[in-house]
Amino acid sequence: MLKDIKVENNASVGVAIVKELNDSLEMIWNVFVVNLGDDKIVNVFITCKGYGLINGEEKETSLMRYFLDDIDPQTAIKVEPINPDLFELNNEYFVVFYQNGNMIDKKLTFKENTITEDNLVQVPVLNCLGVLLT
Repeated sequence: MLKDIKVENNASVGVAIVKELNDSLEMIWNVFVVNLGDDKIVNVFITCKGYGLINGEEKETSLMRYFLDDIDPQTAIKVEPINPDLFELNNEYFVVFYQNGNMIDKKLTFKENTITEDNLVQVPVLNCLGVLLT
């Protein structure tokens, strides 16, 4: 039965951590799932966790799970805000969704200390500065 399930990897879906102004005009960081492709992705499920060393001590965040429903082509959906203190850790995002009838999964990991001002790029679709993994 498992041989009948086709699981693919899809480079047109990514995770972006972007810096933006909130309603109080403070700079905050938010996590988005970005659909860079030309097809809708449906039943999007994402898990995220942080892990690594801080001051020589092993740290791990709680595993968070989100169901995002559908993401239209060339759009993004906000997953969660992220505290910059967690940038010292590896931040792992596991995204599972259906596209054109196929189940697709993708694991994206922002390595420790890579979410920095120096690594900000213009994130397509969102049109703001952030760090994007595809």
